[in-house]
Amino acid sequence: MNKIITRTAEISYTPENRILRIKIIEGAEIELSDALQNFEATKLLTKNDRYLILVDGRVSLSISREARAFAAESKNDDSIASAMIITSTANKLIGNFYININKPSIPTRIFSSEEKAIEWLSGFLYQTEETENKLTSLKF
Repeated sequence: MNKIITRTAEISYTPENRILRIKIIEGAEIELSDALQNFEATKLLTKNDRYLILVDGRVSLSISREARAFAAESKNDDSIASAMIITSTANKLIGNFYININKPSIPTRIFSSEEKAIEWLSGFLYQTEETENKLTSLKF
C-alpha cells in the first residue's frame, strides 16, 4: 500500500482491492487548491487503475463550494464509486448537500461504518476487473 499525505488528507491506495482511502485530517479546511492537490496525489497512487473511493470524514472539517464542485465534476478520471464514512450530524449535512446539490458523476453514498461502506463499494469491484480484462484481451 502506497501513501501520500497532503495538507488536508492522508491518501492511500491498495491495488489488491482497488480501494483508494482518503482520511481527512482533523480540522481540515478544504479549498479548491487542496482538492487539486488531493486529486494529483490520487493519480500518482492509482497509476491509471480503475478504483473505488473510501472517504473517512469522521473528523471536524469544512469544504469550500469550489472544492465540492471540483470533486463532483472531476470524475473524468478512473474512479467508479465513492463511499463516505460520516458520523457527525454537521458532516452528514455537508455530505448530503454534496450528493444532492453537486450531484457527483459517480455513485456516491454516506455510511456511518467503514464495514458497510466497504461492503457497498465491493459491489462495484467487478467494474474495475471488467475494464482490466478488456485491456488485456486486446490484440494489436
